[in-house]
Amino acid sequence: MNTGVVSRAMRNRFVVVPLVLTAVIGGWNAYIALHSDGIVQGRVVTIDGVPVAGANVHIMEQNFTTNSERGKVVTGADGRFLITDNRSHNIQLRADKAGMGRSEQQVVRLFFRAQNISLDAPLVLPALPR
Repeated sequence: MNTGVVSRAMRNRFVVVPLVLTAVIGGWNAYIALHSDGIVQGRVVTIDGVPVAGANVHIMEQNFTTNSERGKVVTGADGRFLITDNRSHNIQLRADKAGMGRSEQQVVRLFFRAQNISLDAPLVLPALPR
């Protein structure tokens, strides 16, 4: 085959555009396959940033009209939590602990269902432990 013909074909938009689209779509699907385990992780802290052990973290799935609770986990000694079964792309998180109150609900919107995420901002309980 003539190298000039191949060279011209590789510069033709009817060849280049489908090749680029195929590469982008393939890359995105590979990324999703590697990052869709349903893992949500974060921390619960007091107002002054001290980790809260034993706080309940609730995950709610938001749909068109309501929020339904999908699960609850308890924070560890370092205030960290790990949720392993998120299957939604639109969730809300809230933390609470007896004597310390309840955090504000944090809305989390993900790019795709079951996307793994590590929260940048912690859930903050309003009161200090007694």
